[in-house]
Amino acid sequence: MLLLPLLPLSLAWTDDSVKCTSSEPCAPIASLTPSDLPDRSTYTVYTTSQSGARLEKVGAIPFEASDNGGWQKITLDASTTYQEVLGFGGALTDAASITVAKMTDDVQEMILRDYYTGDGLEYTVGRVPIASTDFSTGVYSYDETPEDFTLENFSIDVDKSEVSGNKLGFVQRVLKMTTSPLSLFASPWAPPAWMTQTNSTTGNPSLRDEEEVRSAWALYFSKFFAAYREEGVEFWGVTVQNEPAGNTGAWQDLKMSDAEQRDFIKNNLGPQLRADEPDLKIMMLDDQRTHLPSWADTILGDEEAAQYVDGIGLHWYAEVADYFAWATQPFAKMSKVNDKYPGKFMLATEACNGFIPVIDQGPKLGDWNRAERYGFDILSDLNAFAVGWTDWNIALDLSGGPNWAKNVVDAPILADTDATDTYYRNPMYYYLGHFSKFVRPGSKRIQVTSTGNLISAAMEATGFVTPDGKVVLVVLNRDFAGHKYNVEVEGRGFVNVDVDGHSIQTIIFDQ
Repeated sequence: MLLLPLLPLSLAWTDDSVKCTSSEPCAPIASLTPSDLPDRSTYTVYTTSQSGARLEKVGAIPFEASDNGGWQKITLDASTTYQEVLGFGGALTDAASITVAKMTDDVQEMILRDYYTGDGLEYTVGRVPIASTDFSTGVYSYDETPEDFTLENFSIDVDKSEVSGNKLGFVQRVLKMTTSPLSLFASPWAPPAWMTQTNSTTGNPSLRDEEEVRSAWALYFSKFFAAYREEGVEFWGVTVQNEPAGNTGAWQDLKMSDAEQRDFIKNNLGPQLRADEPDLKIMMLDDQRTHLPSWADTILGDEEAAQYVDGIGLHWYAEVADYFAWATQPFAKMSKVNDKYPGKFMLATEACNGFIPVIDQGPKLGDWNRAERYGFDILSDLNAFAVGWTDWNIALDLSGGPNWAKNVVDAPILADTDATDTYYRNPMYYYLGHFSKFVRPGSKRIQVTSTGNLISAAMEATGFVTPDGKVVLVVLNRDFAGHKYNVEVEGRGFVNVDVDGHSIQTIIFDQ
């Protein structure tokens, strides 16, 4: 994550979290059933609102013959389709594994069910760090033997130990319980220290400028995937480097310029992985959207490098959780990159709240504004051709850790590791569910037009057609006031909605 100058943010917030305990579990998230859509004359609505709804379902609502007179009007064109969706999910970090393991056995199961089963958000994407991150209890790598260029001493045993919170076992557990196939991608924070020019992995080091080191670093990736495969874990993709443009220097990194990443991909990593892991998707950048389009032009504009690159990984921190989106125009940059390089997908690979130092750092239990930032970013990324969205840690303790670099943040689920039968669903959890549970892998984004008037801004909306022939529309109202809006569905009539302020809705009907 990238830490930025302070912003004039409010310290006050209301706790709108939902408490879950062994004796009083949180309600499961209701799945869509055939009775919710008995025929093409009805639709179903899921609502989350600050006034009290939490993915609340109302099914089998009839279309109406006329609209409700609301100023906001939404129209759909399901015949115009754009990118295909990969899915939504979060990162399976050391911190998440350690936090969950501290809870009682039944609460551990509850937390994982909340994410990976039909009773929860039904995540379909997962990010796994390669070795340690700031959300570990310390720094480690898979080969601490200096000058071991052939990596004869490479081992992932640390991922089976208490040092990592048995990260490998955590990933295996998730894979066993998930009700949907999980597309896992891996990301490195740093190589072994001996591969860097400063013999350190903090302070934004660079890779040693020797071919045998670059080759060893590429081989390190390959050995990671081979070792995890031996443990029954297959990966869909990999990012070349987490935040290669650098961080504060307080935690691990490997700094690369766009030209250096280009050359590493085309000369080392690309050939290594195409030989050893031919189906693995390789993602460049894995850093702030502010680096578009320059990084894309440098790497994808080079035919030798571009042949190995499948997609682009993007983070949101440089826009300060989209506070500055109006000025930096991250979504317009994404659309321009898509237009120029349409064969390369874009995936939001990391985001979290609570990363701004002093005035907005760490957890804010139940903060609604943070949920709305998630909703706005996910919706806007999708409308700018992203194929999915990946949250950072799936769970943290109430301090926003563990984190050896003291870089604590927030998460959709916070666990009370002192009262080990208790955890909390933050509003962010529910906002994520409005996308992950209903916009399934293989869905295609469709044309959605939302209009308002001089008094009332248009609703923020995005829409999809799912592989099983359903239209899914997500509508976000970040206004403090409630509004009437309507959705015109050709040949069937209108969806008429009177929605509360600070809310999000998912509307579903058969195509």
